[in-house]
Amino acid sequence: MGTTVPKKKWNKTITGLLKYVVFLALSAWLLYISFKEVKWDELVEGLRSANYWWVGASMLTGWLAIVVRALRWRIIIEPLGYRPSVKNTYDAVMLTYLANFAMPRLGEVVRCGALRKTEKVPFELLLGTVVLERVFDILCLLVVTILVVGLRMDTFGAFLHDKIWQPLVEHNAEAAGLSWLAILLGIFVATIILLFLFRKKLLQFRIVQKINKLLKGLIDGLRAGFRLKRKNRFFAGTLIIWLFYFLQSYTIMHAMPETASLNVTDALFLMVVGSLGWVAPVPGGLGAYHFLLSLALLTMYAIPWELGVVFATISHETQAVMMLFFGFLALASFLLSGKKK
Repeated sequence: MGTTVPKKKWNKTITGLLKYVVFLALSAWLLYISFKEVKWDELVEGLRSANYWWVGASMLTGWLAIVVRALRWRIIIEPLGYRPSVKNTYDAVMLTYLANFAMPRLGEVVRCGALRKTEKVPFELLLGTVVLERVFDILCLLVVTILVVGLRMDTFGAFLHDKIWQPLVEHNAEAAGLSWLAILLGIFVATIILLFLFRKKLLQFRIVQKINKLLKGLIDGLRAGFRLKRKNRFFAGTLIIWLFYFLQSYTIMHAMPETASLNVTDALFLMVVGSLGWVAPVPGGLGAYHFLLSLALLTMYAIPWELGVVFATISHETQAVMMLFFGFLALASFLLSGKKK
C-alpha cells in the first residue's frame, strides 16, 4: 500500500503552489506589457552595443553590497549570544537571493533555516533579526526616496506620485473600499481580544505552544537591534550597502550610450525606481523592474520604450546572473558544510 499525504500538508502545498502561480502570472503579465512593443532585432542590437566593462563593474558592486549585508547581519545577531562565522552567514544571505527567484520572500525563511543548521542559532531568533533588518531597509529606502524627491520635486516627485503612488492607491481603493477595511480591522481587533481572553486554554494545544515560542523568539530577535554592541559598524555597513547600490546604478547607466550622459542625481533616481521593482511581489523582481525602469526612462528622459526595456534587461538580467551564480556556489558550500558535520 502507498503512503497517503496528510491533509494539512497537502493543503499547505496547494496554497504555496497557488501563490507561486499568482506571482508568476503577475510577473509574466508585466513582462508582456514591457516587451510587447519591442522588436527582437532592436533588443539584440541594444544588447550588442552595451559596454560590458561597465556591466561587469555593476555586477561587482551588486555582489559587494551582498557581502556587506552578510557582515551587517552578524552584527545584529551578536547581542543574542551567537557569533556565526562569516562564511556561513554569507552563504545564508546569498541563499536568500537564490530562493527569492523561486518565490518572493521565501529567501528570508531559507536564510534563517540555513544559519540555524550550520550555526545552531534558534530559527525564531534569526527570524526576528531578519524582520528588524527589513524594517530598517524599508526606512532607508524611504529616506533615500525623500532625498531624491527633494532634489527634483517637480520632476522626480511628480513621477513617483503620478506613475507609481497614485495608481497604486487608486487600484487598492477599487479593490477594497473603506467598508472592507473597517470590517478587516474589526475582525483583527476581535481576534486579538479573544486570543488574550482565552490564552491559558489555548496554550494547552501543542500548535499554539509552537506559535507562542516562535513569537517570543521573534520579539527577542527584534530586541537585539536595540542592544547592538557595534552600532557604529552597523550604521557604517548600512551606508556602504547603499553606496554600492548607488554605484551599481551609476555604472550600469554608463553601459549604454543613451543613458551614459545622465548624472549622479539621475543615478540616484534610477536606483530608487529599480529598488521598487526589486521589492515587488514577483519572483526576483522579474517584470516589475523592467516595467518601472522603462517607464521612468521614457517619462523623465524621453528615452524610447524599446531602449528603456533594453537598459532594464541588461541591468536586471546581469544582476540576476550574478545572484544565481553566487547563490548556487553558496548552496554548494552550504551542502558541503552539512556533509562535513
